[in-house]
Amino acid sequence: MRFVILGSFGIRVVDGELTLAGATLRAAEDIFWVFAPHCVALPVVRTTQDTRLELHNDPELNNLRKLGRLSPLFRRIWNEPSEAADGIATSGQTFQFIGSSLDAPRRCVIQELVSPPEWNKKLASLLPPSRTSHRTTLVCGPKSTGKSTFSRLLTNRLLTSLSNGESPVKRVAVLDLDPGQPEYAPPGTLSLVCVSNPNFGVPFTHAAFDDPSNTILRSHSLASVTPASAPSLFISCAIDLYNTYQRSLRTYPLIINTPGWILGTGLDLLVELITRIRPAEVIYMSQDGPADVVDVLKSATRNSFSVLPSQPSEFTSRTAAHFRSMQMMSYYHSHIDIKDKSLQLRRLTWAAHAITSTRPLVVSYHGRNSGLLGIISYDYQCTPELLAASINGSILAIVEIEEPKAFQQLVMTPEITVEHDNTKIWQVPVTRTKEGLPFISNTNDATLDPRYCKTIGLALIRGIDMKRKCLHVITPTPYASLEKIKIEGRDIVFVHGRFDTPHWAYTEDLFAKSSQDELTDKEVHITDEETSEDEAEQETTQRRRTEHAVTSTVPWIEILEGNQKRPVGSRVWRVRRDLGRQNTD
Repeated sequence: MRFVILGSFGIRVVDGELTLAGATLRAAEDIFWVFAPHCVALPVVRTTQDTRLELHNDPELNNLRKLGRLSPLFRRIWNEPSEAADGIATSGQTFQFIGSSLDAPRRCVIQELVSPPEWNKKLASLLPPSRTSHRTTLVCGPKSTGKSTFSRLLTNRLLTSLSNGESPVKRVAVLDLDPGQPEYAPPGTLSLVCVSNPNFGVPFTHAAFDDPSNTILRSHSLASVTPASAPSLFISCAIDLYNTYQRSLRTYPLIINTPGWILGTGLDLLVELITRIRPAEVIYMSQDGPADVVDVLKSATRNSFSVLPSQPSEFTSRTAAHFRSMQMMSYYHSHIDIKDKSLQLRRLTWAAHAITSTRPLVVSYHGRNSGLLGIISYDYQCTPELLAASINGSILAIVEIEEPKAFQQLVMTPEITVEHDNTKIWQVPVTRTKEGLPFISNTNDATLDPRYCKTIGLALIRGIDMKRKCLHVITPTPYASLEKIKIEGRDIVFVHGRFDTPHWAYTEDLFAKSSQDELTDKEVHITDEETSEDEAEQETTQRRRTEHAVTSTVPWIEILEGNQKRPVGSRVWRVRRDLGRQNTD
């Protein structure tokens, strides 16, 4: 049998076995939790004839659906026939069977997650034949060709499939090098993840540094959603993460997922990764070329090189930018919930209240008790006078300085002392702005050395208290982790770069205060037949005044009414950089 289920649910095999998203599940006591919104392709459940299984509602994950009250991006993506406008199931059923197109929610297209025959053949060949011969597989190709999907299927198969009569591997290392669409971490980061459970969710359901099922061993931030901002930093971070794999997880298979930038400098980055890592298998996810790109990658590969057909999404209700916003929003609203302290059952859950009602972490940036060494900017270097305005309301990376050598690219001439056996003492160039903010000068647009530092989370600067010399910070990073760093004598640096603007955070309170009828994707205003046109117009005017009164107190928010447009020159000017493409004229 085969069937498709829409929604979030738990699945347990009682007898027999089934396959789901590349994983083979057998009879056990474990319940696997599946997240299947229709904004992505839905996994297909395939069972044998004698299989018995249990499906469980997942009420704990209703908080994820409640994020629809804070953002339209999270609305109408689950089992909607029994849902309210904000995505909460009214009948308590968190899933439904999709037998035909008639069962699908209105105004949506159901896509099934399909693995082509060429994919299945390659997946079978990548299973490790023994415990001592694990592979390193690098997946590359153009954008939207199925790189992440193939990597997810391969991860699930390695964790659940039997090979030569041996039990499946207990862990799979995933080197996620796509800062724009990462699988296990928030956008703008590169990470090495130890995956111990099959992945049955979309990225915004597990975008947390402390997810119990996926351990992020080490992470770095580009402070950007594209490696184009800092190609050399991208390579340095990737190699440091790979070296961490060699030290900690080399006995387990490694899957490397790469960004979809394959032209110009992007191709050079892929070639350098292949040359320095030397993966056992390089898979290019497109049979449409470009032919010159395939030839270059094939010549750089010393081992096996394969070309597989792509699997682009035919229909999608969310763009890549939408998914990044959903993933970042989910990250800031997520936390670990321990349901049973005796059994230590830890699950990722979400806080469904607006981020403006979250109590911020107060970080002093002046005096003895300063919790911050300094703030450094990547890519665009603003003047100290503009630093406060640049970071206020922005997302910054929280970086732990493991050794002072992390600053060696910023400091050209280290001071040498005799007191510490002539060791180099790196004097960090910290200056103070007029607000007292510690600003690390970076005139050469250098970066921290990823070999001596790591990213432990992201921070949203909610406000700057200039009187008390402190920052109001929103972050899901546990306070205990930050306190431990300071107790052990290490420093914390905030990195400011080109993260996406957190517009979702600015509008959460507005959406939360507005009525559900006014927040549907397609606003419909229904008036009573007995109500006159003048009364209806008066109600509409009053409603707009209320909206204006609400938004006037919310920073960075502007509402355009009717055919109103922004004035000429108000859009962001984007400078086109040299992407490494050569002029063929």
